[in-house]
Amino acid sequence: MRENYIYPAKFERTGDVIEVSFLDFPHMKTYGENPDEAITAAQEILALQIIDCERKNRPLPEPTEGVCGAVYVHVWLPYFQSKTKEIYVRKSVTIPQWLDQLAKGKDINFSGVLAKGIKKELGITDESEIKRELGIDS
Repeated sequence: MRENYIYPAKFERTGDVIEVSFLDFPHMKTYGENPDEAITAAQEILALQIIDCERKNRPLPEPTEGVCGAVYVHVWLPYFQSKTKEIYVRKSVTIPQWLDQLAKGKDINFSGVLAKGIKKELGITDESEIKRELGIDS
């Protein structure tokens, strides 16, 4: 199993955010309000996609090379795997059927989106600090 992955991404300012899309994962998109947030979000979503593919024994696409104007996003997988070794609880959510169909068509990770949204709603920017306060090992 490899530890390092590098995939090209397109960063495009759209209104108040920087939208990130991956050439080799066409249905995978994320965003950030500034370049630092966009890079961090890109690394996180790429790592989650790679981890998901590995857990499901799905092949990963070969990274497209030599893309002019692309930003190459690097993921060192052991770091992100250690971040995902948390105790998760199952939550049941209800969403409109049309939204479910659109999201599935775009291969959206529901758990990842929900967790990211809850963190944003709670204003969580430093998970390690919160975990220390709660007495949870990170």
